[in-house]
Amino acid sequence: MHCLILLLALTLTACSRPDTRLARQIHQLCQQGNLPQAQEALATAFRQFPESLSLRQERLYLNLLAGQPELAAAEASQILQANPSAQPYRQPLHDSSPAIRALAIRAIALHPPTRPPPASLLTTALQDSDPTVRRAALEATQTLSTSEALPLLRQASQDSDWLTRAAAARLFGSRADPSAIPTLFSMLSDRDSYVRRFARRSLLELATRSTPNAYLPALQSKDRTTQVVAALALARLNDGHGLDILLAEVANPLGIERVEVVKSAVRVKDPRVVPALRLAIADPDPEVRVVALIALGLLRDKDSAPLLQKISADPSSPKDVRLAAAKALELLSQPPNKP
Repeated sequence: MHCLILLLALTLTACSRPDTRLARQIHQLCQQGNLPQAQEALATAFRQFPESLSLRQERLYLNLLAGQPELAAAEASQILQANPSAQPYRQPLHDSSPAIRALAIRAIALHPPTRPPPASLLTTALQDSDPTVRRAALEATQTLSTSEALPLLRQASQDSDWLTRAAAARLFGSRADPSAIPTLFSMLSDRDSYVRRFARRSLLELATRSTPNAYLPALQSKDRTTQVVAALALARLNDGHGLDILLAEVANPLGIERVEVVKSAVRVKDPRVVPALRLAIADPDPEVRVVALIALGLLRDKDSAPLLQKISADPSSPKDVRLAAAKALELLSQPPNKP
């Protein structure tokens, strides 16, 4: 009983501290939207209580309201230096405003606290009801180790918000961890085109960090996009198992990643590539034509020289196409690269 009375007395004493009362009043001004008055009151209070952590907490909140997470992060750092057990982001992360919660996450990413662990804060934030907060938490995973970040990225890949899923697909690629490849292949069937596009990009980025075995099974998929992306990744590894798929895609006017397909096919040393490139230089897509022309030059296909000369001199061809044909002819005149 004596301990309970003592604890109650200490609590009442803390609550009655003048700097704490001032901090509460300043917070009320902030919530009422009286920011100039709150800033003036905070400056006055700091002159009286320059070491007050309660006032620092309100200054952190004011910085978030002003859209300045970098200043909020600096304030949180000062609070933690004075009191390592403090949790300066507890209130902002539970604020009623999604903008404040998202800005608090951005501040955490700028200067991650040690307690509680940032991974636990971001895990909770990824369950926020507002997608803006979830996306901020997802971007903040870049401060985590790969082992901490990947489970959060996998969680976000199932998010109801397409922007969050797209961000997850993009961030998988930046992690350079091949264990993300199966998840990214599943994201190729996402209902949103941006998610699918970022998943394709990340799968190709991860190719050089992996081995052909990670992509070979996808060649047997019934989904054409999955097959093409797997073949592109294999070509980056100088593996020609998906070459038939790539060559068919070059000839398909409705194919995906056709420019990348042409570039990748050239990596595979196979006699079927040059005939496919000769067909591609007449493609309806000028960008495909440009890449195919340059590829013929890089492959030193001298048999294509007459065709290249004709294209370079054809005034009806787009300028970029004519310039690419001229560049290909220049490449043909150079000595072959030494193996």
